[in-house]
Amino acid sequence: MAETKDSTVSILIKLTVLAMIAAVVLTATYGVTKKELDRRAELLGGPGKQLLDMGAVPGAATFKAVTVDGEDLYYEAYDGSGDLVGYGFIAEIPGLQDVMTVAGGMDLDFKMTYVTVVAQKETPGIGDKVQKQPEFTAQFKGIGPDGLALCSDGGQIDGITGATLSSKAVTDGVHDIVAHVQQEVS
Repeated sequence: MAETKDSTVSILIKLTVLAMIAAVVLTATYGVTKKELDRRAELLGGPGKQLLDMGAVPGAATFKAVTVDGEDLYYEAYDGSGDLVGYGFIAEIPGLQDVMTVAGGMDLDFKMTYVTVVAQKETPGIGDKVQKQPEFTAQFKGIGPDGLALCSDGGQIDGITGATLSSKAVTDGVHDIVAHVQQEVS
C-alpha cells in the first residue's frame, strides 16, 4: 500500500515539474514571438498603415493612434488637409474557438465604413465563414451603433447560417469597439 502511495506522489511531483517547465518554455516562446510579430507589423508600417491600405475610412490620408495607458485603443483618421474624418481600429475580440482579429473604420457619426476579419481560428468550414465570406462583413457598411447586432437580436446584420455564434461574436465585438470609441471621443 505504501509503495502505491509513494509512486502516486512521485508521479504527481514529476507532472508538476513538467507543467512548470512547459509554462516557462511557453512564456519564453510567447515573448520572442510577440516581439517578432510587432517587428514585422512595424516593417509593414504598423496598424495605421494597414488601415490606410485597407481603405478603412474613405478619404483618410493618415491614421494617428489614440493611446491610453500604453495601449493603442483606436486610430483617428485624418484627410490630406489634416481634418478628422473618422476612426479606425484593429482589435482582438473573443470568438467561439479563440480570439479573432477584426479591423474596421467608422465616420464621425460612428457609422461603419469598413469591417473585415483579419485573422481567426474558428471551426474550419463553419465559423471561419466570417472571414471567408466577404458579403458578411460588407453588411456593416453604413450601419450605426444602434444597428450593430444580428437581426435575431434586433439589429441589421444577417448572421451566416451555420456560423451564427461566430457571426454574433464579430457583430458584438464590433459593437463593443464602436461603443468604446464613442465613449472615449465624448
